[in-house]
Amino acid sequence: GDILKQQGYNQTFIMGSEASFGGRDKLLTQHGSYDIQDYNYAKQHGQIAEDYKVWWGYEDKKLFQFAREEASRLASSDKPFNLQLLTADTHFTDGYLDETCAKTFANQYDNVHACSSKQVAEFVKWVQSQPFYKNTTIIISGDHLGMQTSYYDEKTAGTNYQRTIYNAFVNPAATTNHTKNRRFTTFDMYPSTLAALGVKIDGERLGLGTNLFSGKETLVEQYGGIENLNAELVKRSDYYENKIFTRSGN
Repeated sequence: GDILKQQGYNQTFIMGSEASFGGRDKLLTQHGSYDIQDYNYAKQHGQIAEDYKVWWGYEDKKLFQFAREEASRLASSDKPFNLQLLTADTHFTDGYLDETCAKTFANQYDNVHACSSKQVAEFVKWVQSQPFYKNTTIIISGDHLGMQTSYYDEKTAGTNYQRTIYNAFVNPAATTNHTKNRRFTTFDMYPSTLAALGVKIDGERLGLGTNLFSGKETLVEQYGGIENLNAELVKRSDYYENKIFTRSGN
């Protein structure tokens, strides 16, 4: 948010829940001055009725419609834009299945996942059909693993499947031959996102993250696994405590 703001981007974040949950509004206003369009915004601007409330606020079907309208508005400006969406229908427990979703499977969560996948795909295809797409990168990423562990454990029982967070870079400005069998963490999404927008990164690292388009080893690859990296991260650092984390008056 901060970097794109400095580069003159208009920035909007749309979510169907209240932005104040978990202090998200503070993050978005303090790092990028986002135009926050949350559940309360939708009520205040007549997008939904004052007494409308399903799931966390309003469902993803509405989120994607509002996103189409906002993307079109942002694209009409001569400034670049950063539009971020936070979906919620797949959140545990059992997700939210709106009335337009097919009930193909016996299990509600199966239907929720199928419907959400279709909604995301339809939105991506819509963006790809727009004039602004040629200069637009789409990044899809989960914020954490699904928390309904019993559901996923049942799906993967008897296998060696290791759950990971889904991510995809669509139409990135950067190219790479290093697309398979990478081990990385959320740290690496920061430089990789900027690289996908065409930013050149000296040394291919920002903070603890590595630009995945570069082919350079991530920290989790360098240290031979997430357990080893975590062991390093919990170690004390005199430099960090004395030079970075020092509180005023100490």
